[in-house]
Amino acid sequence: MNSRRYAKKQATEVIGGTNMPRLRSSIDPEEQPEFLESPTSYRIGTNQSQLLCSFCNGIYYVDNNTFQQVMSAMEEGIDNPFCCDDCEAELEELSH
Repeated sequence: MNSRRYAKKQATEVIGGTNMPRLRSSIDPEEQPEFLESPTSYRIGTNQSQLLCSFCNGIYYVDNNTFQQVMSAMEEGIDNPFCCDDCEAELEELSH
């Protein structure tokens, strides 16, 4: 009897012709907090702190590091420096 256990096909990745098991965190993006860098319109993973976009006034949730950076900038007298991805892309397009 073969005692080796194999990961489910959906949890394996073929690398160089060999099936390599993947961690659940590489399958489920909610388990990858380091990849949740951009703001979201809902609370998910590490994006638990609420900020308003300074251009569209939309509510976005960001990670604690981003929230602390924005709050520090505002304490130094800078207007709300937070800009959502959509507004940032639009501003970049207008600048060209």
